[in-house]
Amino acid sequence: MKFFLSLGGSIGFLAAFFSALHAGSEVGFALRDGAIGCLAGAFLMRGFHYVMIFCIRSLVQEQGGAGGTGEGR
Repeated sequence: MKFFLSLGGSIGFLAAFFSALHAGSEVGFALRDGAIGCLAGAFLMRGFHYVMIFCIRSLVQEQGGAGGTGEGR
């Protein structure tokens, strides 16, 4: 989970910071926007991580119950 939070935070910061600089903001405002983007990116990637884990668990349960070892046939 730390990997997803770090990745999301880094991408969010860089995207918000450089887009604010490109739009003509001062460096201080660009850093503020980057910090907000860091938090938003980290929370979005955290949610993506939970959805991915949920899907993997449900897939394992479906495959385990559907054909697994052949018991009950």
